[in-house]
Amino acid sequence: MRIPELLAPVGSKEHLKVAINAGASAVYLSGKNYGARKFADNFTLDEIEDAINTAHMHNVKVYVTVNTIIKESELENVMNYLSRLYAMGADAVLVQDLGLLELINKHLPNLKIHASTQLTCENQLKLNYLEGKGVKRVVLPREMRKEEIKNLKTNMELEIFVHGALCYSYSGQCLMSSFKGGRSGNRGTCAQPCRQKYSIQGIKRPDYYLSPCDLSLYNHLREIAEMDIRSIKIEGRMRSKEYLAIVVSSYRKALNKLKSGKTASSEEISLVFNRGLSEGQFSNNSKRSIRAGHVGLKIGRVIQSGKNQLAIRLNDSITTIPERGDGLLIVKNDNDYGFEISQDPLITTLNHFKKGKNKQVKDLTRKDKVLVVKKVWQNRDADFNLNESEAYLTKRNRLAKKVKEIENRGSSYVKSKLILTFSIKNKFPLLKGRLTLANRKEITAEVTGNTPFEKPLKKSVSADTIKKQLLKLDKYPFEITQVNINYDGTLFIPISKINELRRNLLEKLENEAINSYKHKNKRITLDKTGPASKGEVNFSFYTNNLNHLKNIDGVKRVYLEIPPQDDSLTLEDDNYNLNYMISFIREAMEISYGRDYELIWKWPDITHDKLIRALNKVRGILNKMNCSLPIMSANFNAEYGPYSMNIANSCSAGSLENYKILTVSPELRKQDYEDIITSSQNPDKIEMLVQGSVELMKTRYPILYGNENRRNYENYLIDAKNSRYPIHKSISGEELIIFDGSELSLLEEINHLKNLGYINFSIDGRYKDDNYYKVVNIYRQALNGNIDKKELEKYSPKNTVANY
Repeated sequence: MRIPELLAPVGSKEHLKVAINAGASAVYLSGKNYGARKFADNFTLDEIEDAINTAHMHNVKVYVTVNTIIKESELENVMNYLSRLYAMGADAVLVQDLGLLELINKHLPNLKIHASTQLTCENQLKLNYLEGKGVKRVVLPREMRKEEIKNLKTNMELEIFVHGALCYSYSGQCLMSSFKGGRSGNRGTCAQPCRQKYSIQGIKRPDYYLSPCDLSLYNHLREIAEMDIRSIKIEGRMRSKEYLAIVVSSYRKALNKLKSGKTASSEEISLVFNRGLSEGQFSNNSKRSIRAGHVGLKIGRVIQSGKNQLAIRLNDSITTIPERGDGLLIVKNDNDYGFEISQDPLITTLNHFKKGKNKQVKDLTRKDKVLVVKKVWQNRDADFNLNESEAYLTKRNRLAKKVKEIENRGSSYVKSKLILTFSIKNKFPLLKGRLTLANRKEITAEVTGNTPFEKPLKKSVSADTIKKQLLKLDKYPFEITQVNINYDGTLFIPISKINELRRNLLEKLENEAINSYKHKNKRITLDKTGPASKGEVNFSFYTNNLNHLKNIDGVKRVYLEIPPQDDSLTLEDDNYNLNYMISFIREAMEISYGRDYELIWKWPDITHDKLIRALNKVRGILNKMNCSLPIMSANFNAEYGPYSMNIANSCSAGSLENYKILTVSPELRKQDYEDIITSSQNPDKIEMLVQGSVELMKTRYPILYGNENRRNYENYLIDAKNSRYPIHKSISGEELIIFDGSELSLLEEINHLKNLGYINFSIDGRYKDDNYYKVVNIYRQALNGNIDKKELEKYSPKNTVANY
């Protein structure tokens, strides 16, 4: 069993110190641009270099996030930014954009690449592709289950999240913030629409349907280590230093205990920010949060509430007993009431409390305890009955002392080993040092003093005195393992000169150690000019409606998706109905036989390996029936690529050489679309969605939990502005897709796009009525100058240009 790397989030310089002192073996951070957490403080380039130097002195690795999609106009700047990071000695960069993989391999082949969770690498096919691209580590999606992770085969390192916030959508597959709030999560500016309340048609009461509890796999660390996960990651670059200190130190303590076969427990991680904790999809045990903010540690239930007193029956498992100055949150349905404990609370037994004899308990480990809290006039009154409410401990004053101790500790998880050798050469003191870093690099240095030893007038300087001075490490995070003194103790030199000698050596070793990670910076220039497209304009049409196939005309390609048999909000992991899929495809091929369009089978954008095996089985059976079809898939191995692949620049499109057509991201802006088509070496390969409801979220979490699933509701999510978002299930039965209630519509831009060089346009007719195919003709007429918006509104009454 290998103990995994503990990877901590660092959103500022202050957080870096806390992460190192708390026991992180690596940190991840971002510059001011190109990181998926743009609203964190983040680092300037000079600050990144300082952070790398500081971390390396403490044997802590630094990974820099460059994990946004990169626009065409940014490519050269990003590559020169990466060149600077490589020169500084960054241990790796986290990347989402496929184009950057290609460019890094070409221009910075020795820079280590980690595939960000934003790349949504949920299956073996994607891992195989990334390994072939030289990626050293993959950050797996938080939606993967332990059985799925165990079955992966790769030489790359695997990294998983073990603690922190969970997104409702697969990372990299969420466009809701972009389309709903104009801020893209794929560009690091997520507006967190999943933390808002929504309604479902048929349920009047709004709830946090898209807000999962936070993740905590603290109790699964042994299992994770035995799975050979190389790195465990804590989320939270925008959280407080208290959160960072407590969570990182708790996980470090637990990992250290694993070495000796012991397990650890911690209630402290529930006392820093969390929305409630769960094991998420790792154990297929996700839960919805009860509020968007901090919940804390659930300690018990209110059994009595009066004007001046509150009694809470404590859970027997709780060892953290609330004290004066701590914060409590009382929650009942949609209501909550928070306050600070302003007097020392009383701990008594349930039996004594029932008898009205509140006697203080001395043994706080006993069961059946009741916490009696006095409420004073400063606390606001609750506007609901607190009886039978759940009680949470949200603030623990005692933690502040621990956080300060961690902050001022000045140590690191692994220290470099230092051997010192002191001698005299030609009467001058000589000090040599051999520093062994955690990565086994050996740094050697020596310094000679400028003041000679002399015969003593009164008293000589002993060898022990010199050794004592050399053992002082000042600020340096080294561990001196050996001191060799080659001196007989008969001469004199001022102690200040020995101290100066020591400081000079330590400074020299520090500089040598830091420089051992650095590389030469080079200027990178990219060729941005591509040939103009000369092909004819054509349309593609997405559908999962066989009636569309019977009537559609004027399209070159039809992307056919198999609709789910059951489109309810319930998520189930059942065996797939292969006969249904085979029958659907065969019927589609019979309808399409002899027609002008090419029929292409669109696979779901999210395909875990179990689904891939089922789809390949269907494909094999169809092939034996001479019913073979080309495939649209996001798995890096198909002929056609959906917009979920987040193609935002020509390098990304060019890197996927086996694809005939790739659809660019729908969240780009007008100038971006112009840049990508004019820079593309193969513009005929690029397609653009011009009409249809965009998929805003793809999720493995249910909308409804438990008994809610038994009810029959219409599949619409409704926000505070009464906007409706259709919800449909994937053919996998394990994912839901939330669509935009408005349709992206670029009818008035179609000729401008054509003039730029676009020749491939797509219209999404999935989940539309039988006549929606007529929209194709409306767009064809627009190419001839006849833009008929009123005709379009017959089939698409609510249109938007979104971010365009």
